[in-house]
This record gives sequence, structure tokens and C-alpha cells, in this order.
Amino acid sequence: MQRQIQQKIAPWIWFTALGLTGFTVLALTTIVPIAHWVPISVTESATVIGITEHGCVVEGSYGYPVTAADCAAKVGETIQVTYNMPAIVQSEYMKRVQERASLVQP
Repeated sequence: MQRQIQQKIAPWIWFTALGLTGFTVLALTTIVPIAHWVPISVTESATVIGITEHGCVVEGSYGYPVTAADCAAKVGETIQVTYNMPAIVQSEYMKRVQERASLVQP
């Protein structure tokens, strides 16, 4: 008669795996902050710079062109537009990084 012996994983392996997982999550969230990539909603007044079949094109205050759907305005008029953008655009951290990068560029 043969007996089957069940091998259990040693507790130290579980603790090591849990510790490495925790360290990885902690390291990744400090190196690459996740909150900066969450979209935020921005509402602003902007001047229409063009009209397309999809709506009016306005230039946002951050320099990006934004399309406002269902727009009846004409070129040159100011309208209220709401759009989503990554939070990193408004981040003070990224502004400091860009300032430091400009110091080392020739």
C-alpha cells in the first residue's frame, strides 16, 4: 500500500512572497505616482479657432486643442468648454522637474 505525502509550502515562502509584493507596490507607487494619471475635469472659457464636422475647436489654456461637440459658435467667439485631461499637467512636481531639466540642457 502506498501513501501519498502532501507537501505544504513552508511559511517563510509565503512571508517572503508577501514582503516582495508589498515592496514592489510601494516602490512603484513612489517612483511612478499613479494619482498623476487620473483624469480631471476642466471647465474654462476659450476662443473658437476652427469649426469641424465634429464641433468647434478651441485652444485650451494648457496649449492643447480641444473639440467641443454640438457647438454653434463662430470662429473668434468665446465659449465655455469642459474637457478631461491627466492630472499630471497641473502637477507642481512636473513643473519642478521641467525647471531642473532646463538647467542641464545645453
